Amino acid sequence: MSRRAAGEHPPENDLPPIELDTSSTELQLRIFKQSWKNVSARHPIGSIENPPDIVTLADFASAILERRLTDVVRYRRQAKLADKSLAPSSKDGGGAHLINGIKEGGKPLKSSSSAQHNNDRILLTSRCRSQLRKFVKHIASMYHDNNYHGLEHAVHVTMSANKLLDMLQDGSVESLDSSNEDFMASEPYLKAQQSEDDNMVDSLMRNGSKFSSLASGTASKSSSSSSLTPRTAHQHNQTYSDIFAKFAFVFAGFIHDVDHQGVPNARLVEEDDPICNTYGRISVAEKHSIKVAFRTLNESDYDEFRSTVYETNEDKLRLHRIIHSVVLSTDIASPERMRETKKRWHEAFSRPVQDHGPLAFSRLSLAGKNTATKEIATVQASKLQLVTCDVDTIRREGKYEARGELLMKRNSISTRTLQMEGGQTVEYFATSSNEDDIKTALRHSVMLETMLNVADVSHAMQSWELFCFWNRKLYEELYSAFKAGRSDNDPSSGWYQNELNFFRGYIIPLSEKMKKSGVFGDRGEEWMKNATRIRDRWKKEGKRVSKEMINAVRKDFE
Repeated sequence: MSRRAAGEHPPENDLPPIELDTSSTELQLRIFKQSWKNVSARHPIGSIENPPDIVTLADFASAILERRLTDVVRYRRQAKLADKSLAPSSKDGGGAHLINGIKEGGKPLKSSSSAQHNNDRILLTSRCRSQLRKFVKHIASMYHDNNYHGLEHAVHVTMSANKLLDMLQDGSVESLDSSNEDFMASEPYLKAQQSEDDNMVDSLMRNGSKFSSLASGTASKSSSSSSLTPRTAHQHNQTYSDIFAKFAFVFAGFIHDVDHQGVPNARLVEEDDPICNTYGRISVAEKHSIKVAFRTLNESDYDEFRSTVYETNEDKLRLHRIIHSVVLSTDIASPERMRETKKRWHEAFSRPVQDHGPLAFSRLSLAGKNTATKEIATVQASKLQLVTCDVDTIRREGKYEARGELLMKRNSISTRTLQMEGGQTVEYFATSSNEDDIKTALRHSVMLETMLNVADVSHAMQSWELFCFWNRKLYEELYSAFKAGRSDNDPSSGWYQNELNFFRGYIIPLSEKMKKSGVFGDRGEEWMKNATRIRDRWKKEGKRVSKEMINAVRKDFE
């Protein structure tokens, strides 16, 4: 029996469209009101009884994706109105500056008379909403019944990712634009916007337009922690108030482990799983999840949902780029991936990004295995340059080769690769002559990766109850693999100490990044404080907790 609460979503075919003045659902209100420490789809938090079913979990994910997609469409409407208003007029002399569809001074643009038409008021159609929910259920059904890397984990990561977006510092671009090269040692000084207050959240969530303004960085000065110039406000919007990136971010959280087999990449490689040959034997599970997600999204059943997300080809490329970047960053067991992550962090936050100017690129024919038609060109692009090649062309240490031919080598590690449909990859890197733009874009990308890393292990930075719950779920998965002969290591050996090592080697340094980035203002210390508190309690109680957990799980498998 479904545990759907009274007053929740009607059947998919009966969903009304979301219009400009549509209020948030009760489920959305509950999700967005959760504090960081209490993010969970399970209540009471940490309970191993009464697990949420697939319908309940799909509802949580759908509510978040729908809210973020609504913001995307609303923002696009505002942007189109802003474009129309940029034409010179006798009243303002054509000199008015607009930021996110808001004139300087905080007055919103007036909608044209045509915007009152019913079709113009609709943000998400009934068909789009139904397809979004059907897509979520489709992805949910492809999550295996793993103890840890399953659907509930995916929804917990999605909810944590969504909360991180709400906690982003409004106006933090001032600290990011600092010329201080020792940025990692700097202390954040901007006041964080307090979104935890229930009354304020209620008000924002029930008024869609106000919520959209907050989410897009266009809140009035009275609700902002700092005064931004038009330039810095524009930069901040592009970097940390990017509405489309926020949708992509929660989308990534939901799909990041789809079709996970419940064993690590190293085991898949050892077993010579078929996906290893497809994805180059590095980050194979992550690459497979990305492919499964986009292959599903491209099915005909999701045409309107897809066209709402992909308004332009640029949107399609951006979604691929963001998903690829952040999902691959979750492969923390890969030494290669961790080295790259560390290098990109230091490049983004420790030293200026090198401006390489115009760069050459090569395009290889995908016609066959034994043919390679190479076209060489030099392109001056304002934002990105692309290199297309087979998925097998990725090589380590910044080298990109295709069937033995060197395509390019870059000293800067801001070069990225992403896999598109059809098995090819796109490699992209900034070529703007504006060093500030390059560094801002790189920081944006690195920060999203860092935030998804946090969301992926958020239980270790939230509450003791959540940590113990997910700690047990992970142990159950590893023990299950051991009993099934898919692991040579009995996880019960050294579990207590291994958790302390994980805190020291990964969780604490990751929480420090959240503070040192500066984008969360005063709240930047929250992850470090929570992680330290959980670690210290584990030091005191972990041996007892481990022993009780190990004995209980062993009995379950007897």
